Amino acid sequence: MNAILEELKDKLIVSCQAFPGDPLEDTDALCRIALAAIEGGAAGLRLNGADQVAVLRRETSVPIIGIEKKYRPAGLRITPDFASAAALAAAGASIIALDCTDRDWPGDEPWRAIVRRIHEELGLPVMADIATAEEAIAAADAGADCVGTTLYGYTEQTRNGDSFSWRLLAEMKERLRVPIMAEGHLSTPEEARRAVDAGAWCVIVGSAITRPGVLAAGFAKALARRSSSGPAIGVDIGGTSIKAGIVERSGEVAFATQAPTEASRGREAIVAGLVQTVEETLAVTRDRKIVPSGIGIATAGVVDRSSGSIFAATDNLRGWSGFALRSFAEQRFHLPVSVVNDAQAAVLAEFCFGAGRGLTDFAVITVGTGVGGGMVSGGRLMGGQLGFAGTIGHMVIHAGGRPCNCGRNGCLEAYVSTASLLREYAAHGGAVPEGALDNAALALRINQLARGGDPAAQSAYATLTENLAEGIANLFNLFDPQAVFLSGGLIEEYHPFISEVERRVTRLLHFGEKRRPRIRAAATGRLAGVQGSAALVFESIC
Repeated sequence: MNAILEELKDKLIVSCQAFPGDPLEDTDALCRIALAAIEGGAAGLRLNGADQVAVLRRETSVPIIGIEKKYRPAGLRITPDFASAAALAAAGASIIALDCTDRDWPGDEPWRAIVRRIHEELGLPVMADIATAEEAIAAADAGADCVGTTLYGYTEQTRNGDSFSWRLLAEMKERLRVPIMAEGHLSTPEEARRAVDAGAWCVIVGSAITRPGVLAAGFAKALARRSSSGPAIGVDIGGTSIKAGIVERSGEVAFATQAPTEASRGREAIVAGLVQTVEETLAVTRDRKIVPSGIGIATAGVVDRSSGSIFAATDNLRGWSGFALRSFAEQRFHLPVSVVNDAQAAVLAEFCFGAGRGLTDFAVITVGTGVGGGMVSGGRLMGGQLGFAGTIGHMVIHAGGRPCNCGRNGCLEAYVSTASLLREYAAHGGAVPEGALDNAALALRINQLARGGDPAAQSAYATLTENLAEGIANLFNLFDPQAVFLSGGLIEEYHPFISEVERRVTRLLHFGEKRRPRIRAAATGRLAGVQGSAALVFESIC
């Protein structure tokens, strides 16, 4: 391993650059920013241009990643020729970075040739700036000493990537054997730490540290949006129904509509229901002369937040996996679109508008067709590496138990769901009419019977209580939240169910009487997914 790269392991590199025409486009100003960054703990710098590299090399001995930005008819290219690399080396750069994407640059030197010449003629390590895992592999195979995620979001293939791609980092970590520099769209210390924990060799941060104009614009934009933007369209695609509504900034739902999901008919039927509910809602906004700020869509399945596509989905939504939902919705409705998992949307609704306001650590569990969940930790929604954080329904509570649609056996969802309630009701002697009602309507009827004192219905709920308590006790042991909020059609209006779950969890927990787990009904109700997806449009989340 190169000694310079070893020196940078687990460290922060600060990229000190300025946009053309920026007031900070001045070597002396950027030098002062760079030196301040080093004093604050930066272990290295990423600098643009041989002149700037030379000035900083006289002031510091820290490793410098040198680049030369040049504009071509096809766009900006980083270090497009060997002459630029040689000038950076002569100025004192420790590592030369260059564009190693698969884009075509007519008339420029091929990047593989530049990599080879840097090694052979300059004797310096090379950092490959890439946008995809395939480009990263090609660069490593061509001899790049390290690979950076720098250009994710800046190429045609990744143009919708406006946040750091944790999925790209994970794939690179799995498939590469050279150091990975996490760079691009990282804006907080927590994200930097997460990147290193996820396998990045080191982290490069630029605008979030060195560009006050960018930072000020973000604050100004947020305040302008808060004062002038209209309501949002919130959508919730569940296994049974698709709900949509007009959501005010206060969280109030000013109008709501819904349509059956008809998930068994596949993707086209689901999309038809989505279009129907959104167009009905947009028609109301036109009648009321409302200009929506955008559309938030909550959906079952795991969402790739960077692209707004469905990363994975179970058979509850047939054919949904892989669907480019955000792209479709933006093209169809001509509004900005945000996409989030439906259970995580319920968490956002509780966080922004419900009982979670003022809390920093809590979970929301939705119980309906399946079991969804999501968690807030340290005042931020937990997403996880690929968006799977909070899939509470697929924790195993009975090893080797009932099969679950995720492919495992004994999951919480296999014991706490609409189908489970119907099964338990029948097992306790309840009369289930055949063909008269769908499962959702039957579950609602059993809920009503339980509230009315029906023995079979109450016994069915007692079994669900026992199983749900097992899962929640596991959650408290792993996460130790301030509260757990329950929502969903199976729980609605049946308050004895929630209090009994709390009693059972207290008995199951080690030191349960001292810890006193707090389990309550969620405050945001059946439209939580609609409200939570709208919260993304408002950007009112932490």
